[in-house]
Amino acid sequence: MKRPATLILFALAVIAGGVLFTIAFEVSTLEDRLSVLNEQITEDRDAIHVLRAEWGYLNQPERLDGLSQRYLELQPLDGSQLSDIAALPARPTPAPSTDPAPTNTPSATTSPAIVALSETESPSVETPIAAALAAKPKLKPAAPRRPSRHVRLASQNTSPKATSGAASSDKEALDAALRAIFGNSARNSGDASR
Repeated sequence: MKRPATLILFALAVIAGGVLFTIAFEVSTLEDRLSVLNEQITEDRDAIHVLRAEWGYLNQPERLDGLSQRYLELQPLDGSQLSDIAALPARPTPAPSTDPAPTNTPSATTSPAIVALSETESPSVETPIAAALAAKPKLKPAAPRRPSRHVRLASQNTSPKATSGAASSDKEALDAALRAIFGNSARNSGDASR
């Protein structure tokens, strides 16, 4: 009996040793890969620092000014190069249409800019801007009525005369309603105790 149990335990120990060896080998492989990745990260960070320093040097305004004067033939602006709007040529007027009945005649509400825009297009096509200006605005729906914030008891009169009364009449009506409520409950509790 001892011999088969010993063989089974020995086989289990060999299997466990093999599994532990493969796991240890995989862990060492992953550690080597991790160290290589960490080295690449530090090299990339150093390269980024160098590139930022080079970018800062290359973008110095004095250096760019010297390069633009050396390689570009640009000169600063003079006052004689500036002009005003009156010097621009006038916009040519469109030729009159041969169509006897244009479909997009400007209404009194359209602005001259819209009329000029709509005249440049073919008369059969209506511009979206002119259509939006000619459309009537939609009416806003009425807001729903909000319920009253005041609580009215059933015993209170809801006629306009009662609501327009002084604060003392409201207080008296409330007192009467409370007496009716608590008086009934006091009588009911008194009847129950007897």
